[in-house]
Amino acid sequence: MFVRSVRRRQPNSFWAGRAMTTRTPAWKSGLLVVLLSTLLLAVSGSAALASVTTTQPPLRHIKINLHDKAALQTGALYTLHMCTACHGIQGERYSELPPVLGLSKSQFLKYIGTDGRHYHDTITTSMSPELMTKFLNMEPPDLTDIALRRSPAWLYTYLTSFYVDPARPTGVNNVVFYNVAMPDVFAGMQGLQKPVLVTGLRFGSPARIAVGVQPLTQGTMSQAQFDQTARDIVTFLYAVAHPHQAERARLGPWIIGLFLGLSLLTYFIYKLYWRRVITSHERWWRIGR
Repeated sequence: MFVRSVRRRQPNSFWAGRAMTTRTPAWKSGLLVVLLSTLLLAVSGSAALASVTTTQPPLRHIKINLHDKAALQTGALYTLHMCTACHGIQGERYSELPPVLGLSKSQFLKYIGTDGRHYHDTITTSMSPELMTKFLNMEPPDLTDIALRRSPAWLYTYLTSFYVDPARPTGVNNVVFYNVAMPDVFAGMQGLQKPVLVTGLRFGSPARIAVGVQPLTQGTMSQAQFDQTARDIVTFLYAVAHPHQAERARLGPWIIGLFLGLSLLTYFIYKLYWRRVITSHERWWRIGR
């Protein structure tokens, strides 16, 4: 009885001893603390710096629907006939737009067109880089990059927040993009606007900050009509920047379900393979009772 209890006791004592003596090395714990502290300091420091140096104007948040074909078609019409005069959409081809817009090739060529380019060409700007650099002192960014880097709320606020600023070469400025080089190409539709100024900080110095706009003159559209047009443009730009978003939303639940099913199958196979290997051992103190 004594020999048997010793033999059954040894494995349990061995693993219990290893469990009690296993400790995380001190240098690993210290390194983890240092990394977490550095991360927290970087995040809090950048947020504090951004909030202190420049007063951030509020954004106008919107909801966009990538399944709204009418909004996508209106946004494509204004973008391809107005914005591409200076900006390109080189991440997209004309031939890729009809499925996104819900149009056939003939409908796309009839109602929107390619501005004289080939149907399978990428969407490039009408102006040469030399001419844009001459007049704007820079080459305007690609709209695909802008839509990828900025949120729909920022894009919508940017498009609707130009205001008169006589100190600027173009005569206008923007609420969310101070000293913007882009002229107000929507002034005819929206009308001119004046800024709503508050006292704040710009690069750490006190200044008058524009946090909103008020109408100054009436354009060819009402305010509600122009807001809807700007929303349609943002919807189109966001759809072009994320061309496979609808497909991801459709396939995502199925992919997650597949991985969950494979995880359950793997678990059951594990239990099947190891059921004769991993067995419960009677505790040594219960032997003989």
